[in-house]
Amino acid sequence: MTSTLLLRCVRALVGGCAVAPLVPLFPLAAQAAPDTTRLPSVVVTADRMPRRLSSTTSTVTVLDGELLRAAGVTHLLDALRGVPGVSIARTGSNGAQTSLFMRGGETDYVRVLVDGVAMNDPGGAIDLGAITLDNVERVEVLRGPASVLYGSDAVAGVIQIFTRQARAPLNARISLRAGTYATSVADGSIGMRSRLGSATLGVAHHESEGMLAFNNQYRNDVVSLLGESTALTRTRANFSLRHSDNAFNYPTDGAGRVVDRNAGRAERRLSSNLEVTRAFGARVEGVISLGALEVHGRSTDLSDGPADTLGFFSYRSVGVVRRRNADARLIVRPLAGQSMSVGVEYGVERQRSADSSNYDVSRNRFAASRITRAAYAQWVGDAGRASYSLGARYDDNDAYGVFRTARVSAAYRLWGGGRVRSAIGGGFKAPTFFETFSTAFSVGNQTLRPERSRAWEVGIEQQLADSRVGITATFFDQRFRDLIQYTYRSPSEPNYFNVAAASSRGLEVEARGDALRGVTLWGNVTALRTRVDNAGFQSGAGATFVNGGRLLRRPPLTLALGALFSRIPRTRIDFAVTRVGTRDDRDFSGFPAKPVVLPAYSRVDVGGDFTPGFGQGFWRFTAVTLRVENGLAADYQDIANFSAPGRVILVGLRLGTLR
Repeated sequence: MTSTLLLRCVRALVGGCAVAPLVPLFPLAAQAAPDTTRLPSVVVTADRMPRRLSSTTSTVTVLDGELLRAAGVTHLLDALRGVPGVSIARTGSNGAQTSLFMRGGETDYVRVLVDGVAMNDPGGAIDLGAITLDNVERVEVLRGPASVLYGSDAVAGVIQIFTRQARAPLNARISLRAGTYATSVADGSIGMRSRLGSATLGVAHHESEGMLAFNNQYRNDVVSLLGESTALTRTRANFSLRHSDNAFNYPTDGAGRVVDRNAGRAERRLSSNLEVTRAFGARVEGVISLGALEVHGRSTDLSDGPADTLGFFSYRSVGVVRRRNADARLIVRPLAGQSMSVGVEYGVERQRSADSSNYDVSRNRFAASRITRAAYAQWVGDAGRASYSLGARYDDNDAYGVFRTARVSAAYRLWGGGRVRSAIGGGFKAPTFFETFSTAFSVGNQTLRPERSRAWEVGIEQQLADSRVGITATFFDQRFRDLIQYTYRSPSEPNYFNVAAASSRGLEVEARGDALRGVTLWGNVTALRTRVDNAGFQSGAGATFVNGGRLLRRPPLTLALGALFSRIPRTRIDFAVTRVGTRDDRDFSGFPAKPVVLPAYSRVDVGGDFTPGFGQGFWRFTAVTLRVENGLAADYQDIANFSAPGRVILVGLRLGTLR
């Protein structure tokens, strides 16, 4: 969908406006509007069924989509910056390749879902750079292994995005913003609800010229649709569809040098999900879900001119990833507060690609597929002061064989407002298709095993002052084994083997409370220790794995603080500071790569809105918005030689029928 068509769709929504309340840029946990009524927060991702946050035995953070939009946060990576245990590394400005490290795990150790559909490539890889928060209702962040429920990739955690549902017979919203680096954002949605169900359509357009001197443009067009049907008695059907079309140009080479005028990549991503729930009496229900993901990507880096004829100067690639998944489960509630579920899953992954360069103008083609059959069972419940969860899973894949996982967790309320939690379990990540099947530039190893983890955690929670002040501390320990590495032996022998091992452990401390009327304070700190337990094939200068050394790009200390001020009528001001400690990295501008330590930095973000207090006709609320990212213009790098953007200022207008 073109930018012009998207903007026309946004304009078609126009009719007065609500202002969603501005909240801290990085919420620590599920948050309610600051009024006298507080409903219990419910999470789904932790147990794959709705459960009150206060009963969940896992470590979960819930980010409210409406509140994030009110704070001006448009991309998932910015929403995650202040979540405990999460580190972000981006190679430049908006749209650039972005990696996620959760609790010290690898970048492909977190499963990311949109309305139940896994967005990861086969083998776990995920680029957060183009995942936006348009028309998103909430984001749930589960920290800790979750393969027992989600299979491969959920080694260190799960992030799930839920699309917004219509809450009224008719509502509409629209937002327009513009600012630094020729950045512009336009998004809108329209929703309808009746006794038969609901439907919500959202569209968005993101565009930026980028922070570098040339060839740094970013564009992302997004369309989302969410439907719910309640027309049949005891049956509920939910359907979701999300399509994104994005492109990013980058002038940097692998060492961060700004040298290329025509390198770029583009991607079209379509995800869909259908889930039907049928109640068989008061205590039994069945759930069937069908999910699909299709990704079409291409990269191009041609000669920059007639004189560009030396070395590696030309490259083209196209690729397609397809994932199909079917899941059926039966949920039985034998007693109040008890739920037992048994399920089976069938998944198909396919990947194909073709590439060429000036060294080989003929297409190097690659295509492979694999099938997973799985069964799982879970028992969750509450018994007096105790809450618990027990689960087990059996996966059988036609490429890497059988893998078993299990997880046990429990929580107990020892005193008023306080409880202790503990959990132990495992996770796994399947090999990538290239590691298993490649025959072009490397030789795959079809005997590879999945990478695996074992983890445990203990936590303590305390609610004070009538639940308006909360403090949580969680200690975790993770061991990663059978890590896959590349080595060269001969042109005909496999290049990939399960040889390396690593570990991470740390402490997450969170606090949030109302200091006084109209002032909310929050903060968290994460202390992290990572270690290479077995460097595998790597040794010598420039190795990224060094025995006894720290894992790259994981800060040992991260601090986030913030405040929300709403004492001034019709005005909200949000202030957040993130402090990221030193990180080990490698400088790839020479060979061998040089070990470097990236300096610590502090980033300040400020958001605010002002509601004039007028509105008429269809539009009831109007707000003027302001967001300042990296307000003090900190000069820092998430990755060696790739500078982060300086100060970014965005101003805009938001209209809506409902808050």
